[in-house]
Amino acid sequence: MSADGNCGSIAVDAVEGGELLGTRTTFNGFKLSTRIVPAGDAVRGGDWCETFAVSDTVVALSIGDVCGHGPGVHASMLRTRRSVRDAASRGLDPAQTLAAVNAALALEEPGLYVSALFALLDTTSYAFTYANAGHPPPLMAGSFGQRFIESAEADLLLGADPAATPSLHTAHLPADTLLVMYTDGVTDRERDGALGQRQLRKATVLARKFRRVAASLILEREMALTGSGHDDAAILTAWTPPLNMFSRSVDGRSQPIVS
Repeated sequence: MSADGNCGSIAVDAVEGGELLGTRTTFNGFKLSTRIVPAGDAVRGGDWCETFAVSDTVVALSIGDVCGHGPGVHASMLRTRRSVRDAASRGLDPAQTLAAVNAALALEEPGLYVSALFALLDTTSYAFTYANAGHPPPLMAGSFGQRFIESAEADLLLGADPAATPSLHTAHLPADTLLVMYTDGVTDRERDGALGQRQLRKATVLARKFRRVAASLILEREMALTGSGHDDAAILTAWTPPLNMFSRSVDGRSQPIVS
């Protein structure tokens, strides 16, 4: 994270395990954007979000929230974020990646708790393969409306159980779909998660109308994240290109397929 609170950098940096992509970029036609808003007057916090290439066709989407506040939390965030990258660079799937990070936390920082969502997005099949460790569910917005990608079981925060492995899930994203990953500081600003989710749904409708502007910036503005929050907030967005042959059509509209 840079000192101004943004994820990554505008330039593309080389990192172990792939290329770290910028805060606004395009990868094989998929438009990606990220944004961090630290709590209150803070410059740095415990939230992260970033995208990095793991192959010519697959991009990793990483977001998380280290519990707590202060300089120590920021340092823990940097170590945890790096641990995710390192695990992914070994060719692990998202569930294995978060399990490796979880085991590392137990050894290196016992008592630290982290929510995290890690995904691999295949730009040829539009498959979104992910694991969730106690993190808010991602949101899809498209011609089908808005839908949170939720699973039946709830996986534990990283750090809660050293032996825990999150479940692995796959969602096949339709064409021209906006995918939004976020931390709880986005939807809990008014300490009402249900209200925050409704506001986020509404904000994605506007983001889809202004396609030339980075979606994360529109969501930041519409969710009123700047300057007044009690918690850090992070947003990561991915927009699928049109003409997705892997989406189903019901009544002329593309539909998400979740497994």
